[in-house]
Amino acid sequence: MKLIKYMIVIGTAMMGMFTFMDQADAAQIGIGTEQKIVQNPLELERQAIEEERKKEIARQKKIAEEKRLAEEKRLEAERLAAEKAKEEAEKARLAKLEAERKAEEERKEAERVAAQKAAASSNKNATASPVSTTTSKKVITVESTAYSNDVADNKAYGGRVLTATGHDVTDSIYYNGMRIIAVDPSIIPLGSKVHIQGVGDAIALDTGGRIKGHIVDLLVDSKQDAIQWGRRHIQVTLY
Repeated sequence: MKLIKYMIVIGTAMMGMFTFMDQADAAQIGIGTEQKIVQNPLELERQAIEEERKKEIARQKKIAEEKRLAEEKRLEAERLAAEKAKEEAEKARLAKLEAERKAEEERKEAERVAAQKAAASSNKNATASPVSTTTSKKVITVESTAYSNDVADNKAYGGRVLTATGHDVTDSIYYNGMRIIAVDPSIIPLGSKVHIQGVGDAIALDTGGRIKGHIVDLLVDSKQDAIQWGRRHIQVTLY
């Protein structure tokens, strides 16, 4: 009986020892809600490496995004610069066209004013230099040519053809019923009334760069008439 009691005591003690050892092992490996989990060093190293990898990936993404934004900014700046250059070029083109338009208007206005002055000068010359009324007559032989009053063949003033004395011959080759001639003023003074053989009365109201000496240029209606007249010698009577 004592033996049985003794064995029961020993069994109970051993069971208590096993229970204590199990609890101690559980605490050692972190089992239970009130104990801290003990981490494996290799697992900690693996986690650290994974964390570094994630950080590197995030850093590379950030660098790539910064580069993308910088490239977009550069392209936008280039686009704005190109648009500005285009606008400036268009402004310059329009300014040039406007300047040319104003210059053309000023030129036309200058021609109009010159034509008015020339017409006024013609009237003044007609008053100041009347046709000679001397009774003496002088007959000279001259070489004659002809020229037309076509605007395309003459220097025009506001679209009008004027003689050296300012008389408008755009629409007529006559002056007070007399034909108009270009002369060398040193031979036949401007304003002189003459009679041209085969033509009739004429008046010297014009000059010409190639009318030098005994040459008379007769004003005709067209270039074709001038060609038909050609070059001939005629007698001119000065009144």
